Amino acid sequence: MGNAAWAKDHHVCGLTCRGPLTFHPGAVGKKITLSHGNCRASRDLETFRDGLVFSSRPVKSREKVKFRVERSLLAWSGGVRIGFTNVHPAAGPLPPMTIPDLTNRLGYGVKQVPQSYCSPGSMITFWMDPTGKLCYKTSTGTFDCIQTNLNLSRPLWAIIDVYGQSTTVFLLGSIRRTSLIIQKSCPVPRGTFKCGYEDTPPELNKRIEMSQNKKKQYQEAQSNNGSSLTSGCRQEELCAVCLDHEADLTLLCGHRCLCMPCADRVLAEFGTCPLCRQNI
Repeated sequence: MGNAAWAKDHHVCGLTCRGPLTFHPGAVGKKITLSHGNCRASRDLETFRDGLVFSSRPVKSREKVKFRVERSLLAWSGGVRIGFTNVHPAAGPLPPMTIPDLTNRLGYGVKQVPQSYCSPGSMITFWMDPTGKLCYKTSTGTFDCIQTNLNLSRPLWAIIDVYGQSTTVFLLGSIRRTSLIIQKSCPVPRGTFKCGYEDTPPELNKRIEMSQNKKKQYQEAQSNNGSSLTSGCRQEELCAVCLDHEADLTLLCGHRCLCMPCADRVLAEFGTCPLCRQNI
C-alpha cells in the first residue's frame, strides 16, 4: 500500500486527537442503514421509528458531538432526539424509540430537538456538562439543557434517534476543550451528499390516506359524544409522538394524546394508542 493510501485509511492521532468517532456498527435500529465509514445513518422512509444509533466509543463530559441533518420526509412529524447513556449500546435489543422507551430506564438521558430545528442542512451539537446536564445547540444558535441522573464517572455513549421527519444524519465528529488543551476526533471521510427532502413512497401515501379516514371517524365520535370520553392526558399537554404540537385528538380508548398531523402517521404505522397500546 502506498503512503498516500495508507494516510487516507489510517489517520495518525496525536495528543490533541480523541480518536475516531463513528456510529456503532453493532447497535443500530431495525430500520437504519450505515454508510460512509459508519458516519452516515439513514432510516427507512416507510417508518418514523426504529432509528436509534450510538457512538462507536464512549465520550467524555464536555466532549461536544456534532452532526448534520441531511435528509427529511415531510410525511412524518417530529425531530431527532439526542442523549447519552451509561449502558453499553450492544447490551441488548434496541427499542423502537428513545422517548419514552429509553427515558423510562435507568442509565439514559434523552431530549427531543424541536422539528423546526431539524430541517435538511441543520447542524446540531450536543454534550454533557460537568453537572450532569444534557445540552444542545443548533446551527441557528438555539440552546437548551435538561438535568439527567447519568453517572459521569462511568463511560458515556452518545445517542441519536433518527426520528420523525429526519431520515438521514451525518456524524461530523467531536471536540473537547479544557483549560489546557483542545482535543478533536479524527477527521471524517469527505463525501458529496445533497441535503434536502425525500419524496413520500407510494405505499406510505396509501397507508396515510386510509388512516385519515379512521381519523375522521374519531373526530365525529368525539364531536357527537362531547366530553363523554375520558382523557388520559390534559388538553394542554403535547402530542405523545412528536412532542411539538398540542394533543387535540381523543382516541376511542379515551386518551387525548395525539396532534392531528401525527394521528395519520400513528394510525398508519402502529394501529394502537401510543399510551395504552389498545388497538384503535
